[in-house]
Amino acid sequence: MQDPVRWGILGCARIAIGQVMPAMMQVKGAEIWAVASRSLEKAEKAASAFSANAAYGSYEALLDDPDVEAVYIPLPNHLHKPWAIAAVRSGKHVLCEKPIALNAAEAREMQAAARESRRFLLEAFMYRFSPVVQRAMQMIRDGILGEPRAIHSIFSFLLSDDPSNIRLQANVGGGALYDAGSYCINVQRTLSGREPRLAWASFSWSPKYHVDMGGVGVLDFGDQLYGTFFTGFNAQQGSYFRVSGTKGTLEAPLGFLGREKEAELVLTANGRMERMVLEPANPYVLEIEDMCAALRGERAALFGGEPLEANMRVIDACYASDKAGQAVEV
Repeated sequence: MQDPVRWGILGCARIAIGQVMPAMMQVKGAEIWAVASRSLEKAEKAASAFSANAAYGSYEALLDDPDVEAVYIPLPNHLHKPWAIAAVRSGKHVLCEKPIALNAAEAREMQAAARESRRFLLEAFMYRFSPVVQRAMQMIRDGILGEPRAIHSIFSFLLSDDPSNIRLQANVGGGALYDAGSYCINVQRTLSGREPRLAWASFSWSPKYHVDMGGVGVLDFGDQLYGTFFTGFNAQQGSYFRVSGTKGTLEAPLGFLGREKEAELVLTANGRMERMVLEPANPYVLEIEDMCAALRGERAALFGGEPLEANMRVIDACYASDKAGQAVEV
């Protein structure tokens, strides 16, 4: 058995402490080696909780640790680009939270730095590893739905009026499209297997926080395939997708993020409805396993070939469309 990949955690965000680090503890091929925070006390507390070997009071110190092989970045959106680039240039592989950047131009810079440094830089859309999404991808590729014609996706939740929440802070990359809408767009691109060429979107903006609180979008994928989505901080928690084709329709009625207690797909074809109950699995664990296996040369990363700018180009187009009041090329 090969040595586990030694991970450094760049920040003690809630998703790191609550989801990703516990997942790493379940992966045989991973080891939490070090934790960094701007507060050494916070880093030491997290390091102790997850049996890490080192705690650092700065991100720079963690990147200087020669024993750290890979870095997980759960920092606020505006910090993804500088710290991902710093990490790959220090010789570390990187798993960075979504959205990978604030725009496509930043994503291209990040990808260029990773290629120059010959290091992995992957975007942490963990939901793609869930059984629901993996099964749906296979069914669509196998032609069970015929030619896809429409995709609809939703991801929303209610957000309290809290100025300290980074989702409501415009200067750090807050907003519903970056946070939840990025999933709506990514799942459509993932399931369709291609990129949209046009985007139209409209958002409601908070006069208090100056971020988008919710909105809708239409994506034109060409060849008669259209996508629609709703995202927001202003509706009850829920995620959902539906793909309609010339032979049938496939839905994820219980959600597609992989965090749900139950996993189900519903296929409607030939006048019949079939419910497929899938065994739930932790998508964070599957995501970490996939990257560790790729770093050890056991197999290619499942989504390692995707251009980092791809999702950001659509997000850029949606924001531009909202501003212009018309469809915009992606």
